[in-house]
Amino acid sequence: MIQQQIKYYWHRLQLENYKCFYLAFLRVAISCWLLKEVCINWGSMDLLYGHSGFVVSKNNFINRLPTGGFLLVKNYYLWFMATYIAVIFLNMAGTGRWFTALLLFALQCALQKMNSSFVNGGDALAKLILFYLIFANSYQYFVLCKQKNRDNDKRKFQNLLSNLAALSIMLQLCIAYFSSGLAKIMEPVWWHGEATYYALSMERYIGTPFNKYIVQQRWLDYASNYGTLLFELLFPLLIWIKKMRKPLLVAGILFHVCIYIFLMIYGFEVIFVLTYGLFLPNRKMQDFGQKMKSYFWRNKTGVATGLY
Repeated sequence: MIQQQIKYYWHRLQLENYKCFYLAFLRVAISCWLLKEVCINWGSMDLLYGHSGFVVSKNNFINRLPTGGFLLVKNYYLWFMATYIAVIFLNMAGTGRWFTALLLFALQCALQKMNSSFVNGGDALAKLILFYLIFANSYQYFVLCKQKNRDNDKRKFQNLLSNLAALSIMLQLCIAYFSSGLAKIMEPVWWHGEATYYALSMERYIGTPFNKYIVQQRWLDYASNYGTLLFELLFPLLIWIKKMRKPLLVAGILFHVCIYIFLMIYGFEVIFVLTYGLFLPNRKMQDFGQKMKSYFWRNKTGVATGLY
């Protein structure tokens, strides 16, 4: 019985790329996010990756390079960043396909190794997404050059890898939530319902003038504290139930938007929300993309018409 189920799902995973549209969107979105991070940190590049940096070189794979490793990259960090930016644009356009995806992943790993103290949860998840996208066929949409038709066996193999890559990203998100929830319940401050109170009160995380009023409402502190625990612990279990999926995704978006606004934690929230589309059917995502495209072109045509 179990063997038959395995064969059934194995065959089904080869039939088609069930997340082809959103995998392509995710490739472009992650590339845009990486470019945004480069733009934000551009003024601090020498501090982060150059000779002005304060991070001590560790024994990692960069230092094992025959030409000097860490010091070599620090000497030519601007050339390194130029290469990184060029590869991001190539990945965004779908040029070079899997080779470009592999190269971008390697460069991202190198950047994070060069300054590991600067890496946050969003960076870590982005790196894992880049790794899984190496194996996914995310080039059916949003590319400069369409892919040639492949024979049936190669197509089935690509579908299998793509579906497994999409599933891996979804599971990685669930693991991230669940491990975060487990870590929180080990802390007394979360058990006593005081964690979000302290977070909203800390000067580093005061995102709005309303924070000081929110912390005065004890019921809001308790609701946000225990609501966070429940969400992170239950999301990995309930997201696989179809009826619970949409409410959970909406709750997740609100959860991350609140953190983004009130706690000023930015990149982390964007990356997590970007993975949500993989939990929705491919057809719905395609329809939504088509509606957005029609809306954009309708407005653009209207503006152009109004100019004449």
